[in-house]
This record gives sequence, structure tokens and C-alpha cells, in this order.
Amino acid sequence: MKTVILTVLVLLAVSQSEALKCNCGGDRQCSGPVETCRSSNDVCFSLIINAGSMVKYSKGCMDASDCSFLNQPPLTISRCCRYDLCN
Repeated sequence: MKTVILTVLVLLAVSQSEALKCNCGGDRQCSGPVETCRSSNDVCFSLIINAGSMVKYSKGCMDASDCSFLNQPPLTISRCCRYDLCN
């Protein structure tokens, strides 16, 4: 029984330590095309900013509340998702 409990605890620890991975690009500066999110950044985002004749985009990791706040059509359109490379 102790072995079963220990195995379950190890599996839970390993599964919780996997960080979210998001595509990164546009105006966001990253070391590569994929960004590994910190614990405070719990969603992948993609953002389009319509600034008159200029349209900019960005994608990467972000806090879920910030991502939702940025969704202000038609000026900014954000998409938030919670699984690897969903943006």
C-alpha cells in the first residue's frame, strides 16, 4: 500500500511541474519560436492591435486576466487558451 501511495504522489509532482509552452512571435521578444511559461503566466495568447493604418500582432505567455482584459474589439483582439502551442 505504501508503494502505491508513493507512486501516486510522485506522478502528481511530475505532472504539476510541466510548464505550459506557447508559440512566441510578432512584437514579443523571445529566444526562440516557443516560449516556456512561468507559473504566473497561465495561458497562451495571440493579440492583434489595430492602430489606424498599422496592424501589429504578438503571441506568447500571459496571465489569463490580462489576456481577457486586452480583448477590446475593434482596437485590440486577444485570444487566450490553456494547452501547449494553442496560439
